[in-house]
Amino acid sequence: MGREGEQVPEMSDEYVNSVSERYIELYEHIVGKPFVKGDTDHIEERIEQNIKDYLER
Repeated sequence: MGREGEQVPEMSDEYVNSVSERYIELYEHIVGKPFVKGDTDHIEERIEQNIKDYLER
């Protein structure tokens, strides 16, 4: 929580993946549609394009 003297705990890839899978499961349950992961190959270009698209509105 950012309190003085506290440290962020280390999180293994296994733990991060299990939390991610749970959130995806909850999303699909609430929305009723499969979760489609975004393409992360060119993430910087995607972010830049999304910002440009937003600013052009």
